Amino acid sequence: MGRWLVAVLMVIAVGTACDSGTSSTWTELSMPAPGARVSAIVAVGNEVLVSGALGGHPGAWIGSDGKRWRAVRLEAHSGYAPAAELISVGVGERVVALGQAFGGAHSNPRMTIWSGDAGALVEYPQAFELFGGPHAIAVTAAATIGGTDLLIGEWDGPGGRYGSAVWLSRDGRTWQRSAEDPALSSAPGEQTGAAGVATGPAGFVIAGNTLRDGVLIPLVWTSPDGRAWQRRELSGAAAIATRAACDTAGCATAGQSVASPRLLCWPDPTAPPVPGPTASRLELSQLFIHDNRILATARLDGRAHLLSVHRDCTVWQDIPLPTTAGEARLGTLPDGRLLLATADTSGSRLWTTR
Repeated sequence: MGRWLVAVLMVIAVGTACDSGTSSTWTELSMPAPGARVSAIVAVGNEVLVSGALGGHPGAWIGSDGKRWRAVRLEAHSGYAPAAELISVGVGERVVALGQAFGGAHSNPRMTIWSGDAGALVEYPQAFELFGGPHAIAVTAAATIGGTDLLIGEWDGPGGRYGSAVWLSRDGRTWQRSAEDPALSSAPGEQTGAAGVATGPAGFVIAGNTLRDGVLIPLVWTSPDGRAWQRRELSGAAAIATRAACDTAGCATAGQSVASPRLLCWPDPTAPPVPGPTASRLELSQLFIHDNRILATARLDGRAHLLSVHRDCTVWQDIPLPTTAGEARLGTLPDGRLLLATADTSGSRLWTTR
């Protein structure tokens, strides 16, 4: 386990935290720009990219030490792009970002696609009904392996059955929707849903669920290329899988039980879920594997928490955050330190482990 995570967990063991709510384990960093909101943190080569929004416009910044940031040049071309927030980023042969703005008569989400590198991201307008229109449900996350870019979401597929869908691109510019793959789409009597995506040794991994006979069943889908998918049911009923994370050793999945909300963690698709914290209102934001340990950011009763479990999903620990926040996102700096973004109504703050 890396020394940065060891330091954090030692603080838990001895129970030290400042009365002000700022743990001595964390050091606050300057934001890339005053008022910026951070929605995603990803590694790009030997640097780290943070993306989100600034002043109602898209924003992205890149750096290597968490102290000095360079703005990524953003080139918008469609009507909603100047108001988008860059909510998810995939990194492979190029950087692909998913932008989201709200507009139209019903203030529905309007998705934009950006592609490029660490220096510049260009928005490539798409046909309205590729992501929107009367059959649109949601587009939620981006991932990339090599030269294949993937978006996940849900679509009103053949026969009016809502179900999981993916969008693929080989160049970051031209996209095709796949909503009819029998492994992804809803068969008669069920409704599938995709919630989170990761990349690992087997390729793309999607976490989601199916509703069948009134019972929610957690699922994972895997694909080496984003085109041919395999579906696998996870152990446990009345539960959903919402996030996946991978390292070179494999992938873990997390989600929650439904009737009585409790976090659940599956160390692999064959294992039973290991239960975690409970809350009246629960939302898993992110799953992340760091130094052979699984980290999760989650909202428990409206408050952000950083949770840690062993690689086999046992021994849940609540890592004290440096400040009270409504949201949190996690990544790593090139030297292995954790990079944490906390957010509330006033904007985001950045922190790193000492």
